[in-house]
Amino acid sequence: MQRLTLNFPALLILVAAWLALGYSGPLMSALSEYGVHGFTQVKLVVFIAFFYTVALAISRCVNAFKPFAILLFVLAAPALFYMSEYGIIIDADMIINAIETDTAEARDQLSGSFFETFITLGVIPSLLLAYIKLPPSSTATKIKQGIAAATCFSVLAVGIAYTSYDDFASLFRNHRDVKYRVAPFNVISATVSALKRKLETPTQFIRLGQDAFQVSTSEKPRVMVIVLGETARADHFSINNYARLTTPSLNALMTSEPIFSYKSATSCGTATAISVPCMFSFLTADNYSDVARNSSNVLDVLETAGINATWIENNSGCKDVCNRIKTVKMSESRCGELECYDVDMLEQLKSWLSNLHQDSIIVLHQMGSHGPAYYERSPNEMKRFLPECKSQELSNCSVDEITNAYDNSLLVTDQLVSQVIKLLKSHTELDSSMMYVSDHGESLGDNGIYLHGLPNWIAPEEQRHIPWIVWPSDTFNVSKHETGATISHDNFSHTILGYFNVEASVYNEHLDLTKPDGR
Repeated sequence: MQRLTLNFPALLILVAAWLALGYSGPLMSALSEYGVHGFTQVKLVVFIAFFYTVALAISRCVNAFKPFAILLFVLAAPALFYMSEYGIIIDADMIINAIETDTAEARDQLSGSFFETFITLGVIPSLLLAYIKLPPSSTATKIKQGIAAATCFSVLAVGIAYTSYDDFASLFRNHRDVKYRVAPFNVISATVSALKRKLETPTQFIRLGQDAFQVSTSEKPRVMVIVLGETARADHFSINNYARLTTPSLNALMTSEPIFSYKSATSCGTATAISVPCMFSFLTADNYSDVARNSSNVLDVLETAGINATWIENNSGCKDVCNRIKTVKMSESRCGELECYDVDMLEQLKSWLSNLHQDSIIVLHQMGSHGPAYYERSPNEMKRFLPECKSQELSNCSVDEITNAYDNSLLVTDQLVSQVIKLLKSHTELDSSMMYVSDHGESLGDNGIYLHGLPNWIAPEEQRHIPWIVWPSDTFNVSKHETGATISHDNFSHTILGYFNVEASVYNEHLDLTKPDGR
């Protein structure tokens, strides 16, 4: 069968139109939600089409028109799926999250619908484009065609931008997220930004807190256990007055133990790759940058002051925080090919506690409530809320089923935290404390948004409102009358230094929750 032949201008316009319209669903939905006038929507789509036309025309000059177009198809299809399925936007932070996702997490993100979308909107258009034949042309002709097309459509694009300046300026000023919804432009732009950020990170490690020293300690070895939560939102903890009993053990313990839960705590970011390095650093949510990942963090400063630090990993990695301290990976030490439940870390903690002879800190990094496969985070015998969503494709489940699976995962966190407290209490030879803090929250279909990772400036409250629980509460200078105290990850590192009575140039007493004026 003879292949279909199209001249370059016709194929160029066809491909650009497909890129502008075929992947525009999330963009058009957002524009409609924002009440953008229909004519302005049309002008924006035409401008986007002209933009792609110019980029594709330039690729013609270097004889890369089809490969470049196919690359755009392949990038746009998965971007469209995740934006449509979970309501996310594609920015530099989201690209970094994707790069740092391990195999298990990546597997959770894949589904039948993902592959269907990828094949339908990525593979098939690529095959069709490869099948269409362009008339033979010399290199000089290709360059002339590319320059002519790029010039022509650049003029048209500038014309639309000029005549629509007021409409476009108002749109992008009031809704900064619009540019992150234009696939595949958003993928390329975000990737470039992510790479730029990585390249700007200092190659030489920045040592901080080298002047750290411990002022005083107790007669017994002073111990702190940090339970580093994952994807837990504060408003789903019954200890925070959630209607469902998602923290039954902690609720019961509160009747006999000095346990305190901050109800107005905010995370540094909305994704592990940002929040974890941020909270352990001495930067704040307002001035955080990737420099923190190549600088000393609070665990490094503790070790400088002579305090032992250990990290138990049951997640996808510590995001460079534990690079210089003793680290145990649960998947390698205990569960092998299988995923460990968070409560499996208790055995590692028991072993660690039995060998303590000095002031020490240990971090238990949870898998927590990481989605979208929430149902995999809790064993069958612990599931209390049924029926639960047993699919990675959250759009196939009802909000109630998604919430059930998510809330079941919190039961595991409840058991882990309560057992840590009981275990520490049993070691009377130690001066112990526990602090549970989640890295960020989660959207469960609220307003059509799922998962997490939206930029702070657009993220809904449920992605940044986190649970923060401490025991014993008197160590942290809190009382039941301070449930509304407003704190954030900015307090985290300074509170740890304060607990161990460590003085250092990086320490800020005003952010230390163990001090009367901390907060």
